[in-house]
Amino acid sequence: MTRRIPMAIAVFTVALRLSAADTPQAQGRAGVTGFWETETSVALITGEIDKAAAGLSQTLTAGPSGGPSPLERELPRHVKLWGRPPYTAQWEDTLRNAPRPPTPPDPSHIAKTCSPEGFPYAMESPFPEGMFQVVVTRAETLLLFTHGEVRQIFTDGRRHPGSADLWPTPLGDSIGHWSGATLVIDTIARKAGPVTPLPIPGVADLSEQAHFTERLQLIDADTLQNDLTIDDPQRFAHPWQITIRYERVTDVDRLIPVECTENDRDEMVNGKLTIVMP
Repeated sequence: MTRRIPMAIAVFTVALRLSAADTPQAQGRAGVTGFWETETSVALITGEIDKAAAGLSQTLTAGPSGGPSPLERELPRHVKLWGRPPYTAQWEDTLRNAPRPPTPPDPSHIAKTCSPEGFPYAMESPFPEGMFQVVVTRAETLLLFTHGEVRQIFTDGRRHPGSADLWPTPLGDSIGHWSGATLVIDTIARKAGPVTPLPIPGVADLSEQAHFTERLQLIDADTLQNDLTIDDPQRFAHPWQITIRYERVTDVDRLIPVECTENDRDEMVNGKLTIVMP
């Protein structure tokens, strides 16, 4: 059965592709266009992570209240942005002394959220519905995500807005340029807070001063790599560097609007994420 992923923003992408097709620069970057998902998402679909989690279940014992499942213990090992960033000693002390919630979040909620993912987490969603589409035009490259999020990466030479017109948003402000076949992206003004909206204890918490640099390039025809560097002068002792890889998705041909509190119909069938009709 062909997989169809519920996503957002569909109709206008066709026009954008047409506007991009007649420029030499767009033709030269055509390889990055299309649908992509993280290698972690692929490993979830194929069952590789479940197999690794099954091995953990032989060595780990759940706590008195049951605790997280083997899958919930294994998955964080594959998501770089869920790791510990290079905090300064001062910020470590701040976190250590911060009040803790009365009860830890229910780990069963980790795999489901209706909130927009924001940046940078949208670039490393480990779940199949976190797929994104790349569209290249004359003046910008667009990354289209679920929940209607769009990263506009301006490549026409413009600068970031001045301080009077710049304020933090969940996606930040992105400009970029092509260096050969590599798209270099510079992002600032990302709203302060955790790198993910998911209730995962201990994930990186960034200030509004966080500065992001990405190098997005094809490794081969079906593999896209993002070398991401996060520098947060208020909280990091040194820049945090991670590498995220994506695999090309070939069994999806359009984006479908979705609101998971109203028309959540995605379901795994024979290893494929499908739409279950009401």
